[in-house]
Amino acid sequence: MTIHMKTTLLACLLFVTGSLFARNLDKTFQLLPQPQSVEVLSGKGLSFGELSYVSSTEGTSIPVLGEIVDGLPQSKRSGKGVRFQLSTTNVPDSPEGYVLEISDKGVTVTSRDNAGLFYGAQTLEQLLEDSRDFKKEIPSMKITDYPAIAYRAVHLDTKHHLDRMEYYYRMVDKLARYKVNAIIWELEDKLRFTRRPEAGAPNAISKQEMQALCRYAKERNVEISPLVQGLGHAGFILKHHWELRENPASDWEFCPSDPRTYEVQFDLYLDALEAMPYGRYLHVGGDEITAIGIDDRCKATGKSAFELQMVWLKKVCQFAVDHGRIPIFWDDMPLKYADLWELALSDKTEEEVAKEWNTEKLDKAIDLFPKECVYMRWKYEDATAPAHRKLLKWYSDKGLKVMGATAASAGDSPFLPRNNTRAGYVKGFSQLVAENHLEGILATAWDDGSPHLETVWRGYIAQGEFGWNPTARDIETFKKVHAQREYGFRPEENRMQFLDELEKAIFFFDGALVTSGRRNPAWGTTAFTLMELPDKANPGTWSETYKEKITKAKEEAKRYELIADGVRSAEKNALRNRYTLEVYEQTNNLQNYPTRLILALNEYDTAKDAAVRKAALDKIVGVCNYFKEMRSNLEAVYSETRFMQQPEGFIADMNHHNHLSSKTENSDWLYLYEIPMIKKVLQWANQ
Repeated sequence: MTIHMKTTLLACLLFVTGSLFARNLDKTFQLLPQPQSVEVLSGKGLSFGELSYVSSTEGTSIPVLGEIVDGLPQSKRSGKGVRFQLSTTNVPDSPEGYVLEISDKGVTVTSRDNAGLFYGAQTLEQLLEDSRDFKKEIPSMKITDYPAIAYRAVHLDTKHHLDRMEYYYRMVDKLARYKVNAIIWELEDKLRFTRRPEAGAPNAISKQEMQALCRYAKERNVEISPLVQGLGHAGFILKHHWELRENPASDWEFCPSDPRTYEVQFDLYLDALEAMPYGRYLHVGGDEITAIGIDDRCKATGKSAFELQMVWLKKVCQFAVDHGRIPIFWDDMPLKYADLWELALSDKTEEEVAKEWNTEKLDKAIDLFPKECVYMRWKYEDATAPAHRKLLKWYSDKGLKVMGATAASAGDSPFLPRNNTRAGYVKGFSQLVAENHLEGILATAWDDGSPHLETVWRGYIAQGEFGWNPTARDIETFKKVHAQREYGFRPEENRMQFLDELEKAIFFFDGALVTSGRRNPAWGTTAFTLMELPDKANPGTWSETYKEKITKAKEEAKRYELIADGVRSAEKNALRNRYTLEVYEQTNNLQNYPTRLILALNEYDTAKDAAVRKAALDKIVGVCNYFKEMRSNLEAVYSETRFMQQPEGFIADMNHHNHLSSKTENSDWLYLYEIPMIKKVLQWANQ
């Protein structure tokens, strides 16, 4: 029996036993991520407040502790204590695994490595938190726990905005709490590069600040590695270096045949590696290339566009290896070359896939694939579809290393991710990673629409849950446990139901004020046409023209009130994280704005007499004036953690993808349709 088979069998056995034992555990105690095995024992347990000290055995360091346990003295004394000990006996065969034992005599956390002690301490913190919050005794128990996936990362994308530095420290704390152990940070111009200072934005993070954050993260078992875009997505540097463009009219792609390209890219890599000294990876980007091979420098090589891309990949991978890092590369371009891209993303049946599947091009080009590289297989919806499974098998058959990339935020909304914060997609891909023994899992969070990070957190935490234990809870149960852990709500209270409604409401908001156009940031914004306004000489015609929008607006007005009531109730009852709820509250007010304006216009258009019409016109003007108040309130909340505009001296790139959140250097992009519509309405009202 192979090691992988043994590990999988052990995982299955522990999951089964863990599920059985968990049914006997008081439902008050909800741990996230769900441990592999929880064995409830006979005898008395202990309650919050009974512990009096923290200690460790000789040669064992006390890990970074949660707030509750960290408040205890770290010297042995009378009473019940928490003891940390390193051992290779009767503990999981994982550096992050641990055994947590609780009885009326105290708590013992045992692991073969400091990482496991840290995670045992995080689990204990959650148990004590529930004991404190709900005044329940923690039963006598033994938790045996370890991760199903060794590398469990989230993606931090700061291409279009920055949060305040202290927020990133809080982010590390929360990721560590939920056993996420890595961040891949997409920097673009938000690092103060020293070798190429022109590349850094005026408000970029210094290398010293980043080093301090990385050291803080390392102490909490969170490894930070850089993603420095290369070949494509290069506007942040090619807006300064026109001579290195493949296409003079676009700042999107480097020319891979110009030696100076590598001089610049390697300087950026070196700065990023120095800023993030503890990571094992260097993500080199390399995706979504559209114009390689058109420049005379490339034509002179006689190579195809695909060959040029792979030459570039070989060079940057060798750089990473030479500097002690494992290179990661987005894998879409080889699939597009082989005409497999659309099929790999499809949900076609096994029979349909079998008819279309053809890897001949990839098979012939296999020698161009650097073996030291990790190929990041990204699919942001259902990764368990037959075509995608077949693609993973091809990688395995060819001996290539693969890491999965799902999405906590796929860039499809500037306000919040949808579909249960994409938790189901995170779970599905995590299961595939565990089943196929891939290199790890990354939950991306794209800044194309720059949602406030508080709205992404449930997806990040889903990565903590399902990266640790992919076969644990279903999504609805996860959402309830998340509400308990993050806010202190008991599952039966269902206080976060408003978030399901808010995710639905955003769909109407997206296009409520236009008859054509798109502001979906995942696919780029387009030109748009605003709604017409009522004809003052022909009452009722406008309402007839837009009757479907008006009907939908009336439904959304009711939904808004339902959400608002839910948020208010949650804010009053939350034991922690009220700031997240404030972000949701302001997001709800924004998404409701087009609804208010449409219904006010409808009220005017259907008024029966002059007096009613005059009052309705005044109401329309009032709704327009309310926009300033709504915007001010939203940005006051958002700006508690993030910067709402680019700094003085910032140079925008040409932005090949036309991302929504790069449309303006202040926050006007948040209101792409609302600002021009208000201007149009006020002009109409004053005629």
